[in-house]
This record gives sequence, C-alpha cells and structure tokens, in this order.
Amino acid sequence: MRTLRREDPRLLRGNGRYVADIELPSMRYAAFVRSPVAHADLNGVELPSGVVGWTGKDLVGRIDMMAPNEADGGVYQDKLLESLGDDRLFVRHEGRPLLAVDRVRHVGDPVAVVVADSLYAAADAADRVLLDLAPRPAVVDPFAALAADAPRLYDHWPDNRSLLVAAGFGDIDSAFAEAAHVSRRRLHSGRLACHPMEPRGVVAEHDPRTDLLTVWSSTQIPHPLRTALAKALGRPAHRIRVVAPDVGGGFGVKAIPYAEELIMAFLALETGVPLKWVEQRSEHGLAAIQSRDQIHDMELALDGDARILGVRDRFVVDNGAANPLGVVQPYNTLAHLCGCYRVPALDVEATAVVTNKAPVSPYRGAGRPEAVFAMDRIIDVAAREMGIDPVELRRLNLITPDEMPYSVGLNYRDGTPMTYDSGDFYACFEEAVELGEIDDGLRGGAQDDNGRLVGVGMSTYVEGTGVGPFESARVRVDETGWVEVATGACSQGQGHETVFAELCAQTLGVDPEQVTVIGGDTAAVEHGWGTLASRSAVVAGSAIHEAAGVLRDRIVNAVAEQWELAPADLCIRNGEVEVVGTPTRRMGLAEVAAGFAPGGAFANGSNAGLDEVVCFEPPTVTFAAGVHVARVAVDPSTGATEVLDYVVAHDCGPLLSPMIVDGQIAGGVAQGIGAALFEQVVYDADGQPQNPSLADYLVPDAAGVPELAVAHLETPSPLNPLGVKGVGEAGAISPPAAVANAIEDALSELGVQVNRAPVTPDYLFDQLQGAGS
Repeated sequence: MRTLRREDPRLLRGNGRYVADIELPSMRYAAFVRSPVAHADLNGVELPSGVVGWTGKDLVGRIDMMAPNEADGGVYQDKLLESLGDDRLFVRHEGRPLLAVDRVRHVGDPVAVVVADSLYAAADAADRVLLDLAPRPAVVDPFAALAADAPRLYDHWPDNRSLLVAAGFGDIDSAFAEAAHVSRRRLHSGRLACHPMEPRGVVAEHDPRTDLLTVWSSTQIPHPLRTALAKALGRPAHRIRVVAPDVGGGFGVKAIPYAEELIMAFLALETGVPLKWVEQRSEHGLAAIQSRDQIHDMELALDGDARILGVRDRFVVDNGAANPLGVVQPYNTLAHLCGCYRVPALDVEATAVVTNKAPVSPYRGAGRPEAVFAMDRIIDVAAREMGIDPVELRRLNLITPDEMPYSVGLNYRDGTPMTYDSGDFYACFEEAVELGEIDDGLRGGAQDDNGRLVGVGMSTYVEGTGVGPFESARVRVDETGWVEVATGACSQGQGHETVFAELCAQTLGVDPEQVTVIGGDTAAVEHGWGTLASRSAVVAGSAIHEAAGVLRDRIVNAVAEQWELAPADLCIRNGEVEVVGTPTRRMGLAEVAAGFAPGGAFANGSNAGLDEVVCFEPPTVTFAAGVHVARVAVDPSTGATEVLDYVVAHDCGPLLSPMIVDGQIAGGVAQGIGAALFEQVVYDADGQPQNPSLADYLVPDAAGVPELAVAHLETPSPLNPLGVKGVGEAGAISPPAAVANAIEDALSELGVQVNRAPVTPDYLFDQLQGAGS
C-alpha cells in the first residue's frame, strides 16, 4: 500500500516550524563577519562605536576550539587505525579557533560576530567592522599544495597533507604483470556545494531559573551537537537541550557541529538574552562545507577474456581549509571502489590536502559517487580500448549470487571485515538492462530526430548503509492508550513521521494514527546519533521495532496472566488486547496503561509504566546495491547535453514505504544529474569563490530531470530484524558516472574523452574542439 506522508499537509499549509520561524521575547540577532580573502594574517579587528560584538581574541580561554569531530564515522577512527596500522593511516587535526585569531584560511572564515536588535541591523553592523589583513599567498590547486615550497596553511604541520590512508589486498604486482590489457585515466569528481532549501540557522536561549541552555538548530545530529556544546562550554550535558525542529534538507552539510552553533550558545549565556542567527544563501556558499573534489589516477588490469585482474588507484582529495570528519570521506571512497565487481587484487592510496577553499566533508553519497565515477569510467575506457561492449564487460565481472555473502578483502571504516551480506547483483543488472532498453534503443552515436548524437551509459554501485555505532528509540503507551515514539534520528524531509509511526503500529498492533513520533530533541530520548549515512530506517527503525516488540510482549504477558491464558492465545489488534481467533474478550490500551500505572493491577516496583527504551547497535553495515542507466543526446556543435531517460534498479531490502523509497531515489537522481552536468563550485587562482549564490551556482530544476523508471529488488539483510538496507543516498551515487559514460558513448566516433564531472557544455565544447583538431 502506498501510504501518503502524514507530515506533508502541515508543511504544505505553511504550518512547519523552522529555525527562522522561532521568535522569543527579548530576542536579539547575530551576524558573522567573514574574511573577504582566502589567506592572510589577521592583525586586528575594529568594532565601530555602538556595535556590540566579539572577536576571536575575546573568546580565547573562554570556549574551546573546534575539537576533532565524532558526529559520524570519526568515532571509528581508532578502530580503523588499529586495523590498518600507523604506516597506512595518519590524520592531522587543525586545531582551529571558532573565530579566527591571527590568521584566515578561506574566504568566509568567521572573524567576528555582532549582535543587534534585528537581522538587518546586525547585517549592517557586520558590514561596518574593519579588518586589518595582511594577505599571504593562497594555494588552491591540491597538487601545488603538495609541493615542498607551497604556502603552508598550518604552521604546526610539516606540509599540507591532512590525511594519508592506504589499503589493498591480493598480489597487485602480478595482476599488472600478467595483464593482457591495462587502461589508465586521470578522473576528477568536481567540487560541489550542498545548498539545501533551508540554509543553516541557530537559536539559543538560557533559562536562569533552571540553568537550562536550549539550542534550536537546523542540524542532522542533535545529540552529538549537545556533546560538542557540553565540551566546548564546560557545562553538564543534562543542562543543555538541543532541538532540531522542521529542517529543510540536510544531505550531510548539517551533519557536523559548526563554530556558529557553539558561538551562539556561548553568547546566549554571555548576554542573558535569546539570540538568533540565520545563514544567508551567499553566506552558505562561502562558509558551509562543500564536498567531492577528488582526482583519481586509475589503472585497471584485465586478462585476455576481459576479466578484471587488479585495480590500482592513487587519489587526492582537496579538503579545502579543514577536514572536519577526518578519514570518513576518503576511506568511504577507498572501501567502495570495487563496487559490484570481482576484483582479485586492489592497491589504493588516498591523500587529503588542505587548500584555501571552504572545508570539505561528506555530502549525499559521502565518497561513494567519487569511487563509482572512477571505477565505472575506467571500465568503460577499458571496454572501448579492447573493443568490447561496456555492458558485456560489466556482466563478465559482476559478483554472482553464488558468491554471496562476499568477502571484499578490506575492513569497513568501522574496523570490521567488509562483507556484502546480501543481494543479487546479476538480477539487478539484468533488470536495469531490460528496463533501459539498452539492446533496442538508440546508443553509440546514433542520431536522434534533431541531429544530436545519442549515447547510453551504465553505472553500478554498492553502498554500506546503516552504520552504527547505535541509534535509540523510546516507545511509550500513555494513560489514554496513545503511543509516543521518540528517537535520536531526526528528519530533514525523509518522512520519518510516516515510516516510524507505521513501523511501531505494525509491531505493537495499533493504528498508525494512534502513534506520535518525536525526533530531533535531546529531551525526548537520552541517547542518539542522528540522521546521516543512509542509516535511519536500518538503525532507528530496528530500535523502534525492538522497543515496540518488548512493549507488546509485556502487555500480552500481563493480560494473559490476569485472564489465566497463555500469552500465545492473545494478540493486540487495533489498539486492543484480544483472544486470537475468538475476540470475545477485549482490553483497550488505555485500560492496560492504567493497570501498569503505579499501584495498578499489572505494576510492581520495577515494572510500572509502559515505557521501553532500546539502543540498537548494528554489528556492521548492510550493503544496498543498484544499477543506473542513462540515455543522453549531445549537440556536437555546442556541447549541450540532455538526459533523455533514466533507469534505476535498486535493492534496499524490504520496502517499508514504497512511495518514500521512490521519492528518495528520485531526489537523489536529480542531485546526481546536477553533479553530472552543471553543479560545480568555482574558485579563481586567488581562492575567491566565483559562484557562492544560486544566481550563479546551478541546481537541477524540473525541466532538467527526465522521467525516471525504477525497479525494486527486495533482498533481506540478515544484519537487522527488519531486513532493511539504507536508501537515502542511493539515487545520488551513480548519475555522474552513468551520464559521463553515456556522453562518451554518444561521442565515441569523435574521439572525445570525458575525464571529469560535471560534464559542462564549456568543458565538452573544449573536448570536442580538441578531438576535432
């Protein structure tokens, strides 16, 4: 059944409550002063008369600097280091102050903060702050940043390397020595900005009566943010409440604690009045994290039958001025490079480099789109060089159903051996081939009715989903018989209220309308991790299922004892306990709840109340998989490309909500097409961003996204009680590779090589001119 989303009527009627909607008595408003240059010594900050503000020096010793972040897989860094060894992994931490004290390292680096009686007055006051800056040479090219004489961003580092991680398996030297064919390409996944519908925002208020600091933030990680605030402010965590109200999109950009959140909380304590900061769109393009920006030197070795013998990859990540999540994004790329293919030998080394650009951190896909772009492009390259259909080369090298579960040969970033736990890659592949009409439709440079050249491209992927370390759920039946679900997972538009209510209702035996879902509030459930990394359905969903199951069993056992029946003779249906098969006797949940109240018939000292909390800890990730097919038409005179149709065959296990799964895939594909064709952050040689606002940074619109055909395979995972796998990032992983492959297929007779994404018209025009000459 395709149930409609229960949160939508409220949001569509304008009754959502976002950070910008929060207004409190006596509220004041903040604006940040940001560096206008990419690299400089900060010799002084002058606050004009009448302007209330704070500089970096005002905060020294009063609030901690940005600590290494554990909001995502950073928590696993020690485990990964233990499994790889010191010689294969190092990570350097920047130790940046929240506001620049003596140096700025990218345009948009926060330098000061001012407070006024309105947003406009605060913005005007920020414009009047004077900065004494002595420019330093900027470094914006990651390879130039690796040079021995490059300007260093951090004087306590010996060079600009932020991270080195290497891993592999098999006999890579023999693989290449014995190869009948070796393909090589340098492939670049370009830098992207996130630009969710709602930029970042923070409201902070301190109640002196209770000494409670409440922070409303458009964050994906309320509980880790509370921990970061407690550490930075030196306050007990139980004296801090973090609330993520309605949040208009996250995609990873809101999955780290930011300096602005910590500073706003500090200033609310400092001033004694509620404070609000709402990020402006152009400010987002300067100061929020960006992503991708990886350059891969790929080598693929194949035998005479076109079977893969080995893969060697050396890639560089341009981290910008900081690396908030350390090993997460580079290692995600490394671990996912083999994808659905059987690879006997692998040798990968990743180097992350700091440059004078905005910091880089995970964005929807978090390292997997870069891995898939590198691997699926080199496979297409090899197929053309060997004179083999790229479809057939993939088919030859797919991991078969008989090989599942399949041990990859690496550890995942949580330190556990990486095993594809379930799935049928062949069935998924053939479903995409058939649905995409690869054998019947135009491809390989055929002309459409407008004289454009048509091509077809494929891409496959696996994705580790449902990463830990845990997620919690609290399920409670109140005295009226209604059910409350609270979880550390919080929605940014994914439909949690719908899915979690249905999941709890099915397990507990009530109508979903009887279930209220609360997410994104540290006061509602003590422990939580957040919504990121395709994990909510897997980890939070399993916690809700288990908590509701424990509660159901308690109810049934108590009523069975009172009725002198076996628990197996009872069930809960439509919110009532009844006898199975002959429901002549019933007890509503309100009556049951009264019996569990202190002093009630079902209660004892340790058993009072119908309230269960479960923290589900997955043993490791479960792997979703999919295959994408894109058909494009390219105008060879201009380089303009249109995606004609797009196909996704996907396996995320049993579908909890088919409509929401389809929506997640469609939204991801739209973002992926943007990354494939036109989304890119551009900096000049001095580190000045050229397109920080949506006036210049292009994002997909309805006209640019084709009709989407989706096929679902539902292979259950053995790693969680629901058998589900994550889907939140799936749609965004393969489009850059599939579209780039399709463009090169369309232009195959012209000798054009597509070595980067996005494949913008100007890039493609240059390639066409180069091929033509």
